[in-house]
Amino acid sequence: MTKYISGLNGIRAIAVLMVIIWHRFPEGHFMKMIPVGPFGVNIFFVLSGYLISRILFEGVLKIKAKTATSYQLIKSFVIRRSLRIFPIYYIVLFLMYFTDGIIGNSFRDNFAWYFFYASNYLIYNEGRWFGCLAHLWSLAVEEQFYLVWPFLVLVFFRNRILGLLLTAILVGTLAPLFMDGITYVLTVSCINAFGIGALLAYVEVIKPQWKSVFIKIVSVLAVVSVIFIFVHYFVYEFSIFFDRFLVSCIAVAIIAYCRYHQDSFLVTKILENKMLSFIGLISYGVYLYHNIVPRYWIVVLNRLDVKTPSTLGNFSYLEFFIQTAFVIFISYLSWVIIEKPILKWKDKLT
Repeated sequence: MTKYISGLNGIRAIAVLMVIIWHRFPEGHFMKMIPVGPFGVNIFFVLSGYLISRILFEGVLKIKAKTATSYQLIKSFVIRRSLRIFPIYYIVLFLMYFTDGIIGNSFRDNFAWYFFYASNYLIYNEGRWFGCLAHLWSLAVEEQFYLVWPFLVLVFFRNRILGLLLTAILVGTLAPLFMDGITYVLTVSCINAFGIGALLAYVEVIKPQWKSVFIKIVSVLAVVSVIFIFVHYFVYEFSIFFDRFLVSCIAVAIIAYCRYHQDSFLVTKILENKMLSFIGLISYGVYLYHNIVPRYWIVVLNRLDVKTPSTLGNFSYLEFFIQTAFVIFISYLSWVIIEKPILKWKDKLT
């Protein structure tokens, strides 16, 4: 199995930049004519579904070959995922906890929701978003996926994987039709994105003979999805619109293209360019910090009695670019000082 896939860091970079634009640009701005932020989050879900499932499907083959047990594989998976996502997440949580009064978001009242990766259910139960912490809902969804998916794949459904994937896609696509409120943040309504990504991993690892047919199908679905999205947001608004499914089809087609066309112009010249590769490498930190840093930015400037557009409640392109550059800088420091050194422990502990 190919360990490193060229182009995926570029996809991560584009996805996280879409999220930043969505959260930082004002309502009514032309950059928000379509919900690029939710689309970016959805791309991350598809990527996670693909990459995590590749590992787990390889594990299924090892179990069948009797070269590993489900316990060994799940233990290794949990340790490696924990080392990747927990350190800076909990550092941020405790920073927010001890500065609760400064930023004024009553974080301590809801600390347990964030600590146990359940903030998506907090949003759903309260029916509202929680300021600079709102974006953490997607990390909660990812963690819930990581907790359940290995057991489903390696223990309960390892002989019925295709059925599991198709069920996940169907349930995730239809679930919002039968629920009220901010259902977009619930794991059950996100599972189709993970499932579509996992379907590509299934073809790659379990059924490589299906590759050409699969590529043709997702290519057609991607084109149709682009058309539907364009019509919905610019021509005629459909009363029922499966945006997550459509975006997932586009995302998986692009990921599949990267996987099977490593030497293409799109991969080598665009997605693998130095800037996108760099941002993609540190994209977890960028995503985690991008909403929080601007909040502290305003607090510090107000205490220094420095007036800028953001402290006055206005938007400025210059300040947006400065803040984004600062977020990237902090994310780079986070990668070098915290994340990268900790990742070196993965092979020692698994």
